[in-house]
Amino acid sequence: MSLIDGPTPSADWVALDMEAMLRECDALVASKDEHLARLTAGIAALQAQIEQTRAERAEAAGKREGAERVLEALRTAVEAGTGLRQASEESQAGPHDACTAADHEEDPPSECPSAPKDPTDDAAPQAATEPEPDTAPIRIHGERSVAVMRIVTLEPDRRWTPKDIAVRLEGLDQAQEQDSHNRARALLDSLAKRNVLHKTRDGGGQRCAFLLAAEWEAA
Repeated sequence: MSLIDGPTPSADWVALDMEAMLRECDALVASKDEHLARLTAGIAALQAQIEQTRAERAEAAGKREGAERVLEALRTAVEAGTGLRQASEESQAGPHDACTAADHEEDPPSECPSAPKDPTDDAAPQAATEPEPDTAPIRIHGERSVAVMRIVTLEPDRRWTPKDIAVRLEGLDQAQEQDSHNRARALLDSLAKRNVLHKTRDGGGQRCAFLLAAEWEAA
């Protein structure tokens, strides 16, 4: 039989019932507090992991950009070095070949004493030889060097600046990037040393420009 049986609960019963309810509520509140504490600790741990992951991602992205810049600089340096080596070899081989050909032209033709001379040889006209071209097209190696020459050839009378070439090679978003200007300047300087471009300076020598100077072909 419960305390509420009967027509009118007594004051003692009400007091006992409220004390029991207080204990039930205290136990429930304590249980929820513990649950909230565990959830809060879990959220804090997840937030810490998120921040650490973001930091690691940013570090990896920075390293990737640095490696990309180094790789691009190495490629540009290799192309420039290849161009310098080829220009040096051609400049050394050109005069030597010309002198050798001249020496051969000065040597008198040898005659065989045992072979009779045809009397009609003196009267026969010599066969006309086709004139050789004064200069052969300069061969250009390297993908980026060939790309630069194709750009310059589109407007051969234009005075091309490193900024112009950087914009054509790497897009409009690179127009203010100093690294792209430096890469373009290195390519243009290398081609100028090979005499396929002519380098000039404007504005008191503060600004350089390049013009097409010779025929060329992709190697």
